[in-house]
Amino acid sequence: MFSGIVTASCRVHSIEQKNGVHRLTLDLTDLTHNLEVGGSVAINGVCLTVVAIDDMFVGFEVVQATRNLTNLRFLSSGSLVNVERSIRLGDEIGGQVLSGHIAGVVEVVKAHTSSSESRIEFVVPRLWRKYFHTKGFIALDGVSLTLAEFDCESGLGVVNLIPETLRRTTLSTVSTGTLLNFEVDPTTLAVVDTVERMLQSVSKTMDRPRPQS
Repeated sequence: MFSGIVTASCRVHSIEQKNGVHRLTLDLTDLTHNLEVGGSVAINGVCLTVVAIDDMFVGFEVVQATRNLTNLRFLSSGSLVNVERSIRLGDEIGGQVLSGHIAGVVEVVKAHTSSSESRIEFVVPRLWRKYFHTKGFIALDGVSLTLAEFDCESGLGVVNLIPETLRRTTLSTVSTGTLLNFEVDPTTLAVVDTVERMLQSVSKTMDRPRPQS
């Protein structure tokens, strides 16, 4: 599990492909303390398993399905990515509880960053719009954010960014057309899906022919 509080942005050291699996190696510098093979790390919000550690270089394997769903397919040597180590029992959760299971990508339609005001506007795919609302949560490239505005009809969402978020993450580099991984707040997901199933069940019961008396 993760909190959506990115630890640092790190560079891709190399990407290799073998037998349909991509080996992604990152330079995690001082983030390797107590990290072990088999551990989980969020890369741009995607939960990946550590498969190799060589000093500061940490390797992960990425299957094609994950690449197709996320923006990891656009990475190359030298790319910057957001990194968060998995949380442990007793750790403070400063953002929101995240699983690292990405729903898909959103496209940035406008990005404005300055010393006084920074905001990103993006469009959520229609299938996922029912899970978002103004003042609700969204995770973009692993960063826990509050939706300042959201229009369910158009799917247009807006988030405001503080200078610390810009300094610590790759969101300072986004521009129009950038694709960002997004994750739905799990509580909202569970509530919406449960209510929908209950309403469908009630509707089927009401539509069922009643026995003749």
